[in-house]
Amino acid sequence: MRERWDSLVALVRITVAASPWLAATELLLVVVMAVAGPLQAYGVARIVNAVTGQGSVTAGAIILFGALAVAFGGLVLSDAVRHRLEDGIEIGLQSELLDLATKPPGIGHHEQPEIADRLGAAREEFRRLKGTAGTIGSGLAVLITTATVLVLLAGIHPLLLTLPLLGVLRLWASAYGARQFRHAITVTMEYNRRQAKLLDVVSHPGHGLEVRAFGLRGMLTDKIAEQFRLQNGPRWRARRQGHLLEIAARVLFGLAYGAAIVFVLWLARAGRATPGDVTMVMLLAPQTDQAAQRLSDSVRVLIAMLDVAGHIQWLRRHLGHQVAWAGAEEPPTTLRHGIELRNVSFAYPAAERPVLRDLSVYLPAGSTVALVGDNGAGKTTMVKLLARLYDPTDGSILVDGADLRAINHQAWRSRISAGFQDFVRYEYTAREAIGLGEPSRLGGPTQPRAGAESEVRTSGDAFTDDSYDAAIDAGDARAVIDRLPDGLDTRLGKRFGGTQLSGGQWQRLALARAFMRERPLLVLLDEPAAALDPETEHALLDRFNAASTATRETGGITLLVSHRLSTVRMADLILVFENGELTESGSHEDLMATGGSYAELFELQASAYR
Repeated sequence: MRERWDSLVALVRITVAASPWLAATELLLVVVMAVAGPLQAYGVARIVNAVTGQGSVTAGAIILFGALAVAFGGLVLSDAVRHRLEDGIEIGLQSELLDLATKPPGIGHHEQPEIADRLGAAREEFRRLKGTAGTIGSGLAVLITTATVLVLLAGIHPLLLTLPLLGVLRLWASAYGARQFRHAITVTMEYNRRQAKLLDVVSHPGHGLEVRAFGLRGMLTDKIAEQFRLQNGPRWRARRQGHLLEIAARVLFGLAYGAAIVFVLWLARAGRATPGDVTMVMLLAPQTDQAAQRLSDSVRVLIAMLDVAGHIQWLRRHLGHQVAWAGAEEPPTTLRHGIELRNVSFAYPAAERPVLRDLSVYLPAGSTVALVGDNGAGKTTMVKLLARLYDPTDGSILVDGADLRAINHQAWRSRISAGFQDFVRYEYTAREAIGLGEPSRLGGPTQPRAGAESEVRTSGDAFTDDSYDAAIDAGDARAVIDRLPDGLDTRLGKRFGGTQLSGGQWQRLALARAFMRERPLLVLLDEPAAALDPETEHALLDRFNAASTATRETGGITLLVSHRLSTVRMADLILVFENGELTESGSHEDLMATGGSYAELFELQASAYR
């Protein structure tokens, strides 16, 4: 109950935060229109009594037409205010969901199923919350209308008060059904995420070749249907039970409505009620039924809103502590000694065993370090720890003797650069796709180009041509840029009408992006040339060595992960991992002389080219 109340308070805050003045105006209009409905029936009753010689027609007409004017005028004004308010609420919620997903400094929350389910539920239904003002207003209007109806019916006979109170039964049935349905949504969210992922596989152009080559259409379609059944079976059952309860409650209310009319007619024949009273009951009873229906609908929607708001509240609490990472020191301007990993162990959330165990290694300033090992040996995990996407479970990482935890994580990341195997294909202009490697130097948003709908462009004028030229050459992307019809100003990707690139061309642009940051303290290259052939990769790394002179001047360290040992032999230090442990370290010559697993693997790969 406390969580529901907190969620309701959160909904009110969301509405007021969007626009206090619009929220106050909407509330005033709701109150005025809620009273206007029953007053129309009261005005008609006064007119009917006046026709039979009881009272004034003028007074009844003033009440009736005044209530009608307020109702119709308020409805038009309320629609305009509510739509404007809903737009503000939706923009605020979109910003908050994006903030919740991206503000945590690490990436551990992306790998926790419960957080993924909560984020998925919030994203799927957050647009419900844009109608918060209308839903809360509608519920408040019904309560005010009901109170007004109770006053009017009590003036005829107290027994008639049972008619509006029967609406509470419909309200309970609606609330019970809504709670059951929301529970069904929560417990089936995992199937929803799986279904969405499979739909992405089927519809994404990048997966089209494999889906067709292996004849996966039928299998994937069956799996999507299975996830759909697992998701919707409990939801349909919960919805069916709720509908049956509401039907029973409505039938009971209909019987009571008929009984109320008969009762007032009996009172009128006995001289204890006027013809106007009979008319008013006949008009108020449908209003009461409609009010009960609106309240039931509002409660159903409100419970859904409270559920979504509850997810957001939970995410705020759960992710809040992840935002407050310790560390306020600035990183050094140059590395004088290097980076030391001291007894570092790390286990991913909910993992049964650590991925890295008791890792101790020293990375000298100005060196190139290569990481070698099988998949799952811990190489990429070490890269993530050095980028401080995670903190070690045990041990510490020292940067020139200072614990990395003590350094501001944003300032640290501003001094590193990276190129990954799973790079992002930014479908912007080539200038922007490369320039994002140093976003702090990009200009602000500019106006969209003619014909480019919903496009936000970023000016690359903050970069000099020399900055781009150096990065493009280091990434071996010159041939890619030269083939583009508009050079750096060419839009990339077919989805927005741009130029399509091959996987290798996309990777060259990603590498150029990695070299946009000047004088980084740490360059992380995790299988950066996986889409390239070995000869091109070797030539690329030669270019990279030439481009790393500026990095070495600041003591910068380059960390290279590659399965191709022919490309890592130039490294100053090679680290060999097996099952999360460092088993060998040294230069290529040292490791070959030792005759360990590195030497065996190198000879095995070299034999393939003899």
